Amino acid sequence: MSRDKGPLDPTPLRGLLGGAAARFGLDDALAAATLWKDWREIAGPDLAGHAEPTSLRRGILRIRAESPVWAHEIAYLADEIKLKVNEALGTSAVVEVKVWSAPGRPAAPLGQPPPAAVPGEVRRADADSDQDPARALERARSAWAQRRSTDGDRGR
Repeated sequence: MSRDKGPLDPTPLRGLLGGAAARFGLDDALAAATLWKDWREIAGPDLAGHAEPTSLRRGILRIRAESPVWAHEIAYLADEIKLKVNEALGTSAVVEVKVWSAPGRPAAPLGQPPPAAVPGEVRRADADSDQDPARALERARSAWAQRRSTDGDRGR
């Protein structure tokens, strides 16, 4: 014997959360959760070690970089980051990437241990280090020059 669906039948949680997420500007809560969980694989360990996603609302992905130098470099990689994120999510969830900076290393993803650190260790920017601001600036300048030459080929 079948019965009509009544008010006591459960509503799927995804349906409830989807509506709440939309009210807060989160177009796809599942896409945002996947982005946060898989950020290290999507961005790569070098970039993920210096930047983290902070919000994904109405197609705008905001990324916090640990310094202005890293923010500058990431800004030049915005189109590439957008493509990688959308490919990983299997949707066009990201239409624009915005970068901002604040001091401090990115937090470890949920369920993963934080990056190893020696107690009392002070980070130094050595000439051979990937964390050297001068090297980061040079990488950003190279990315800018490459992008400018590519955009010039398109008649921009």
